[in-house]
Amino acid sequence: MEDITDLLQDANAELKRGRVGVSIQQMRNRLFLRSVLPSKVDGIGATQQRVPTGELATKSGLKRSVNLAKKLATEKKLESFDWSNWLNSAPSEQSRAEVQTESQTVEAWVQRFKVDWWDDKTLDTTAQKSQAKRSWYAYEVQFNRIPNQKDLLTVDLLVEVAKTNAPGSKPRHEFCQKAKALAKFADLPGIKKLEKVHTKYVAKVPKLPTDEELFAFAEKHRHDGRFGWCFAALVVYGCRVSEVYSLVPTGDGGTASVLTLKQKGFDPKPRTAIALPFDLVERLDLLNVQKPFEITAGEDYDSDAAKSQTDMFNKWLQKRWNGSTKLSNKNVRHSWCIRSIFDPKFSDGLAARSAGHSLALHTSTYATAIEKRDMEEQAKLLRR
Repeated sequence: MEDITDLLQDANAELKRGRVGVSIQQMRNRLFLRSVLPSKVDGIGATQQRVPTGELATKSGLKRSVNLAKKLATEKKLESFDWSNWLNSAPSEQSRAEVQTESQTVEAWVQRFKVDWWDDKTLDTTAQKSQAKRSWYAYEVQFNRIPNQKDLLTVDLLVEVAKTNAPGSKPRHEFCQKAKALAKFADLPGIKKLEKVHTKYVAKVPKLPTDEELFAFAEKHRHDGRFGWCFAALVVYGCRVSEVYSLVPTGDGGTASVLTLKQKGFDPKPRTAIALPFDLVERLDLLNVQKPFEITAGEDYDSDAAKSQTDMFNKWLQKRWNGSTKLSNKNVRHSWCIRSIFDPKFSDGLAARSAGHSLALHTSTYATAIEKRDMEEQAKLLRR
């Protein structure tokens, strides 16, 4: 029998770091799980108890026992632990394989991942709770794309699902991103296969209406319904839809204070957005702020409430918009960014800061527009 003393110590250290609440013990040549569990006798409270894994004290047996420890931890969290599912001190090879198979399904691993994901979150404020709920939903949507949740979780299965979307598309990018997190959590072999199909995604700017159409629509509907001011503010200041609820014009309206809501890599913080064009501030009466929903501090941001308002906002827009090109409230920001690129008073760096994203993202997203501007400027120089 091989000596797994060091490996067992490492495995238990890993379980402890993950706050699993289950350890693995070796007794002679067998492995057992140890955890606080309900008593097998009625009327007696939960105590430290030992659960047989049916695994030999080998390297492969230890690896399977780690997975069983995580499965046991998940059942404890969900309060679904039942001794009848675990009490078999000497299972046959067939029954042991059935337990191992059950513990390796997509459904089982997603449930463990969910428990671990939520355990790792700090949820002290409304914003943190709301953001965590929305973030988990993004994972759940992708995991639900795996057709048969009872199938064994393998990298090949994840690759197969990823390939149902076109290379370079946002759906493939988002699925691969979440699938890799699950695969790493489950310690699946062959993750490089998934990385190979995780093609780079670059946001594409949709075909947009002309500025004249946007300006005319904003003026016509400025006082029409609850979102007239919000739409006009998006047109003039180029912020994200989720940010417009925090936007407040300052001074004469040439700039506005807006809260950059939580993005990957940084916390909510105020920034300055620039009006473009400035003459619309007065024409659209933007100093007379009228919002259906107010955000005053990042820690109080309720993303569920904001999404509900934004969904109503888009319905408001779709009911009224009859321009030459399809438009959603999210795409109004693209028009502002492109407008800034062709305005000689704006550098790309200033436009990026005003929009609240990095210069790298700004130039990659609007590369075509920037190239056109640069070519036009160079052509003017050559004609002199």
